[in-house]
Amino acid sequence: MLIVAGAGSGKTRVLTSRIAYLIQQGVPADRILALTFTKKAAGEMKERIALMVGEREARRLWMGTFHSVFIRFLREFSDLIGFPSNFTIYDTTDSVSCIKTCIKQLSLDDKVYKPKEVLSRISKAKNDLVTPTPYMQGAGGYRDEDVMHKKPEIYRLYALYCQTCQKAGVMDFDDILLYMNVLFKRSQEALSAIAGRFSHILVDEYQDTNMAQYLILRKLAAGHQNICVVGDDSQSIYGFRGAQIQNILNFQKDFPRARLFRLERNYRSTQTIVNAANSLIAHNEGRIPKNCVSMGDEGEKIHVARAYTEQEEAMQIASAILNRVRASGAQYEDFAILYRTNSQSRALEEQLRRRNIPYMIYSGNSFFERAEVKDMMAYFKLAVNLNDDESFKRVVNKPARGIGDTSLNALALAAREAGVSLFKAASLPNLEDFGLKGAAIGKIRTFCKMMEKAAGEAVAGDAYDCARTLASESGLYLFYKADTSVEGQSRFANVEELLNSVKVYIEEVESEAQDEKPQVTLADYLENVSLLSNVDVADDETNNKVALMTVHTAKGLEFPYVFVAGMEENLFPSGGWMLTPQDLEEERRLFYVALTRAKEAVSISFADTRMRNGKHESNSPSRFLRELAPQYLDKPLRREDFESRAAVDDLDDDAPRGFRWSGQQRWPVKPAMTATPKPAMTGTTKPPIIDANFVPDPMSSFKVGDRIEHNRFGAGKVLEIMGTIPDLKAKIVFDQYGEKLLLLKFAKIRHK
Repeated sequence: MLIVAGAGSGKTRVLTSRIAYLIQQGVPADRILALTFTKKAAGEMKERIALMVGEREARRLWMGTFHSVFIRFLREFSDLIGFPSNFTIYDTTDSVSCIKTCIKQLSLDDKVYKPKEVLSRISKAKNDLVTPTPYMQGAGGYRDEDVMHKKPEIYRLYALYCQTCQKAGVMDFDDILLYMNVLFKRSQEALSAIAGRFSHILVDEYQDTNMAQYLILRKLAAGHQNICVVGDDSQSIYGFRGAQIQNILNFQKDFPRARLFRLERNYRSTQTIVNAANSLIAHNEGRIPKNCVSMGDEGEKIHVARAYTEQEEAMQIASAILNRVRASGAQYEDFAILYRTNSQSRALEEQLRRRNIPYMIYSGNSFFERAEVKDMMAYFKLAVNLNDDESFKRVVNKPARGIGDTSLNALALAAREAGVSLFKAASLPNLEDFGLKGAAIGKIRTFCKMMEKAAGEAVAGDAYDCARTLASESGLYLFYKADTSVEGQSRFANVEELLNSVKVYIEEVESEAQDEKPQVTLADYLENVSLLSNVDVADDETNNKVALMTVHTAKGLEFPYVFVAGMEENLFPSGGWMLTPQDLEEERRLFYVALTRAKEAVSISFADTRMRNGKHESNSPSRFLRELAPQYLDKPLRREDFESRAAVDDLDDDAPRGFRWSGQQRWPVKPAMTATPKPAMTGTTKPPIIDANFVPDPMSSFKVGDRIEHNRFGAGKVLEIMGTIPDLKAKIVFDQYGEKLLLLKFAKIRHK
């Protein structure tokens, strides 16, 4: 069954009630698989189920995040995919560091092959299940796109990165889903064994699943077809991570016998907010129709504020917060300020500080990203997996042991020559041949001896005892304790907090145990931490502070009062006039999510000018403001608010309805105005049609430098081609109408 759940409609209650019902009807709890996207969501659901059917039954459920559940299967069948059962997980920092090493090893330029960009590219390929060999052979158009962007060697980096990870016995976050698919493809026995354990599958936030998750679910549910998914297509906002909205839109095609249920009652927001959000999302074509209805009061109209600069916008928001606090007694923790990009927080922070308004920025895994915490975590990882080269490199000389970069580079060369990890290379008999001196060899081997002892204890020892011993014997604990500066004491406190978190985790596991207390190892703790999501580590105790975050981070949260800043073209929607119809619909869904975070009131703001990339830009108010039904706004924008600063939308003449302003009148979208003016347009505002029988040439036939002819703009020259088919774009300078960016699947152009 497909349950389409509108924002604030109680989908968690529906899922938990269904699971409890299945158990009450005699379905064994351990035959039920329930998958979520956050550990927090799984925990909340399990607590509710325990109240319905008892803790003993709730504990028998297979319930958790996709990654936490699937990693158990991968460890069980690790030999079939070429990994040790104790493989560890790289976080983003580890992966970036590994990519840097690969770039250096292949003698590539890290200014061209930027490590984070390369990792992002690899991540996307993994989510699309394109492994290194198919990538190299052109699958998914990845190689062609790399060549077009003048980065033709990414396929080599991808292959080397995968080899390096496998040799080190580590996976990154994307590998968990990738290797589940690899496992199912390689072994029908493994697939049958895993799928046979479950008679019912339930999935939360189904609209956020990617191709890898989709295929796993299809295979697990193939036999019994007992799959129930819950989601809201209107809140599918993770396309940039590989999430595919088609998974939920096509669910009834995939499972023809599926029943559709709509949860349309909103128990969170006022009628005004819900109705405004409905009026917005109705402009999306790719959606499952539903009409959400608020169960709350009518509420106040959505406030729309216009500012001259981002500084004035931030001042207005800060003043509005103070005014509401004074007038209604609201607490600071009742407010959230949402924005499209992280860079927008700077101006907001400045104004909040000036008004002495306490705030906090939700930024995901901030605690685990702190250097001192990552140092201690690297010791943990190395103890669990001695072949983890990235952890080895991070801590071999921390605190200082006299092992410098020269010695480490020589050891790395020896490791590559022998085809082993850094740890194993340390015991090679001929290290002097690679330039290592006797003193350095002795120090490296002393370090390895300490880690070998720690590894032995980590196999079956108590996680907290192992962590404490490692902190002490490594010297890291005393190293941070000895720094008596304010910053040093803060770092020491963070190390203490990390050790405390190990103890807390053990207590949590023990409290959930059904019978005797389980042995919780350091590997168990590491797995738990490595699979935490941004929502899981967000600070629940705001200590009465205003929350600042991107709209993506806000998904799943709610606040009485919400401010949405920066509602301008090219900012929200991001990319503005260069968006494909699919991109535009996702941006609209993102704004829908922003609106529906609010319980009582929403304030939307935009600025006439904003500093971006070192330049002052002037953009039209976001098209999404035009799409909100005016009866729900306190200050509906006038047509001149858009047109006074608008120019002809370069895509509009050739694009389908999705590119145009909705409503009775078609309003243009303004490209960003920067310090470099575009060539002035001459002639009429709308170019005449050249030829009613105009036949365009195939989009793949154009190249930079070609002279072309457009159906309306006339003759011009191709300056740049970007993107991939079918979303190929061309920057063209027209003889009469200046420079324009056209989406070739809509543009009518041919060779001249």
